[in-house]
Amino acid sequence: MAEEKIMFGLEGPNYPWSTIRDVVLNAEKVGFDSFWMPDHTVATGVKRWDALEAWCTLTALAVETKKIKLATGVSDTYRYHPVVLAQKVTTLDIISNGRAILGIGIGEAMNLVPFGIPYDKPIARTEEALEIIRRLWSEDFFDFNGKYYKLRKAFLQPKPSVPISETKYRPTVPIFIAASSPRTMQMVAKYGDGWLPANMPAGEYAESLKKIRDMAKQYGRDPEAIEPAHFTYVAIGKDREAARKAVLLQAKMLLLSRPKIIEKLGFKPPTYDFEMTFKLVFPDHAKAWVEKAQELPDEVVDKSPYIIGTPDDAIGKIEEYVKAGCRHFVINFQVPARALRETSQLFAEKVIPYFKEKY
Repeated sequence: MAEEKIMFGLEGPNYPWSTIRDVVLNAEKVGFDSFWMPDHTVATGVKRWDALEAWCTLTALAVETKKIKLATGVSDTYRYHPVVLAQKVTTLDIISNGRAILGIGIGEAMNLVPFGIPYDKPIARTEEALEIIRRLWSEDFFDFNGKYYKLRKAFLQPKPSVPISETKYRPTVPIFIAASSPRTMQMVAKYGDGWLPANMPAGEYAESLKKIRDMAKQYGRDPEAIEPAHFTYVAIGKDREAARKAVLLQAKMLLLSRPKIIEKLGFKPPTYDFEMTFKLVFPDHAKAWVEKAQELPDEVVDKSPYIIGTPDDAIGKIEEYVKAGCRHFVINFQVPARALRETSQLFAEKVIPYFKEKY
């Protein structure tokens, strides 16, 4: 395993800059290991759809922070040619003195389709882009003749090579791949430094991690070098029922945007119209989204992978994933932006120390 210690990252928000800056500076101070900036053209929500550009924001944060790792959660390879994306990441890595992480996924319709950006063959396109990025960071003057990208004598200077000791250099930026399907998990095994599924039940997580490690061996890679991470929604407070009540409708809306999770929990989604990977959800759909979400029983939320309740509840649920093999938790706190600092502070004081001391 890349690192046996348990790490915690914080994702979001998309906007405004003043809140992002305040939250990240405090997150670094109280002990979070990483910050993951959503890479969206537009955000998701009911009332606000604002989103700042991820790599510009992370680079600004790099200047104001010292040790917290800076990542996207996650980028796609459609809005930027892979050469441009590789250069953006390299720039952040150099300015941050080696703290960049590239989070990659197959994309979401809302960031692409309204702007005329093709969203076809997402896995095959992403895999080609990953190979190009890897080679740009490790080779000079190579040709690439893929189905979607063609390069001739391509090279990138400088490369994101930073010293990790007096005699050794880390050759590339770590790439964490968001993956839950067989083909995307195969990409993790072949190209990933980290695996970042979202809201996956702990039992399924353990099974999928074993599959990824078995595939990594087939590619001649060290399976223990792939860092197992997990993205999850969290709502915590000092009172369990108050925390649950505050987030119940929001949690149902999030579940409705990923109906496969609802199916895995043994329930039938009332609609598939708000699935957000391949379908568009616009501001004028918000009312219908809320109404359909209310049709879901509360039990769906209670059985979901979301972490809801007191800090002790959070510790218990996170422990399940640690036993399943996870070593890096990326937390999205389901609270208004104005409460994000206070909530992350509570998590840092009551949850993180338990795992830092135990592992």
